[in-house]
Amino acid sequence: MIRFALSMILLFYACVEDVKKREIEDWVWIIMVGMGILFGFHDYLRGITYTPLAENFTIIKIIALFLAVYSAVLLMDRESIPENIKETPYILAFLGVSILMFFAPNPFNVISQNMSITFVFVYFISFFGLMGGGDAKALIAISSLFFGTEKTLPVFSISVFNNSLILVIFLPLLIFFYNIIKRSKFDNIEDQIFAKIRTYFTGYPINIKDLNDKKFPLVFYENGKLILRSSLGVIDYDVEKYKKEISPHTEKIWVTPGLPFLIPITMGFIIACFYGDLLFRLLFHLF
Repeated sequence: MIRFALSMILLFYACVEDVKKREIEDWVWIIMVGMGILFGFHDYLRGITYTPLAENFTIIKIIALFLAVYSAVLLMDRESIPENIKETPYILAFLGVSILMFFAPNPFNVISQNMSITFVFVYFISFFGLMGGGDAKALIAISSLFFGTEKTLPVFSISVFNNSLILVIFLPLLIFFYNIIKRSKFDNIEDQIFAKIRTYFTGYPINIKDLNDKKFPLVFYENGKLILRSSLGVIDYDVEKYKKEISPHTEKIWVTPGLPFLIPITMGFIIACFYGDLLFRLLFHLF
């Protein structure tokens, strides 16, 4: 419970910072990994061991595959090569230390295996735009402290990710019922029936004066009328400029909440600790 309590303090702080600044300083995750190493020493001195995820040679092959794919990405994504090159030394250093740690005594080898596999997993998830850098670091940090149980996958952090995905799926339903209860209306927006149905699940109306950089507008003025746009993807806009353009045409706009993914990750972490992997259990009951 000490691990859980300390982790929750740091995760709660990170969630607050994510909501306020959309950015989390790395020291939060460094402290979590440091805690994982300290608890590793505690377990080692007390003779507590954990089941390795796989043979070291198998995990080395997984990392080798990752490096092959990463090299291919560098070659294909030529426009981002300068940015990727800057990150490459850190990636290689992390994986190099991880490989050396595979041969350390238990539980340090298990900690290293968890972190390495989580790193490879979150890299591919991040590559497809499904996760930000802070979220990835959070899962890696969690993997240094918590390991698989009979209720989760062997890599605990992946079960945390599974839980967070399921929680995010329910968010549109919560937004929909909120709009039903509030009887939300589309002021000065004509037609666009399907767009309005979609928006009822993805956004809610606010006064234009309440718009800030923590909310993303779904209403835009184009071709002489207000139109609704999808909330999918990144919405890049200037708040003050947007207000000036929209204010003459409407007092209320629809926005989508920029909910940081770290909040579902934290909730998924709590569920994984006390209940297990929601997706794994669902699939088990279905099949």
